[in-house]
Amino acid sequence: MNWARLFFGSVVVAVGVLLLLDNSGVLDAGEVLSTWWPVLVIVGGFLTFIANPRHWQIPLIVVVVGTALLLRTTGVVDSLNVVVPAVLILIGLFVILGRARPGRQVLDADRISSFNVFSGTEIASHSAEFKGGNIGALFGGAEIDLRDARLAPGAALDVFAAFGGVEIRVPDGWQVLTRGFPIFGGFENATVKERLGPEAPILEVHATILFGGMEIKH
Repeated sequence: MNWARLFFGSVVVAVGVLLLLDNSGVLDAGEVLSTWWPVLVIVGGFLTFIANPRHWQIPLIVVVVGTALLLRTTGVVDSLNVVVPAVLILIGLFVILGRARPGRQVLDADRISSFNVFSGTEIASHSAEFKGGNIGALFGGAEIDLRDARLAPGAALDVFAAFGGVEIRVPDGWQVLTRGFPIFGGFENATVKERLGPEAPILEVHATILFGGMEIKH
C-alpha cells in the first residue's frame, strides 16, 4: 500500500465531502477546516513513523507541532507558547544524541516502503530478488539506491510525490519503464537508452507526481 497516495487521496475526498455538505447547508466547511486541519499534520506524522520506524525523529516533531496547532485551533491553549519550546527541546536532544540527521537505511528485504511528510529518507536495497515497493513523499523527499540489488520478474515501484521529490538509482543493464502522469511536475528517466537484450531485467515505475519531481538515473 502506498501510504502517500492513500493519505493525499483521502484528504482530497474529505475536502470534497465537506464542500458538498457546506453547499447543502449541513455545516460550515470553512469553520471545520480552520479548526481541524492540524489533524492532517498529526496523521501524516504517524504514517511517516509507521512506514519508517527507524527514522522517528522528524515524525515525532511533526506530531508534536500538529498537536500543538490542534490545541490552539480548538481553543485549548495558545500553541505558540507550547510548540516553539517543545520543538527547540526536541531538536536540542537530537543534536546532543547525534541523531539530528537520520542515517542511510540498508535493506535486504525484497520490497521497500517509504512514506515521508516534511522529511526525507535514504534507502539502499541489497536484495537478491527485488520485487518493488511503494515510495511516497509529501513536502519531503526520498532517495532510493538499487544499484546493489537484483531484480525479480515483474518488479514494480509505485511512486507518489506531492510537493516533493524522489530520486531512484539503478545499475547499468536494467531496462526501466516509466508509466504515470505529472500534474504541474515531471519525471525523468535518465538511464542509458541504447537497445538492451531480451534478457535485460525490467523494472516498472508507476508514478504520480503533483507539483514535484522524480528522477531515475545510474
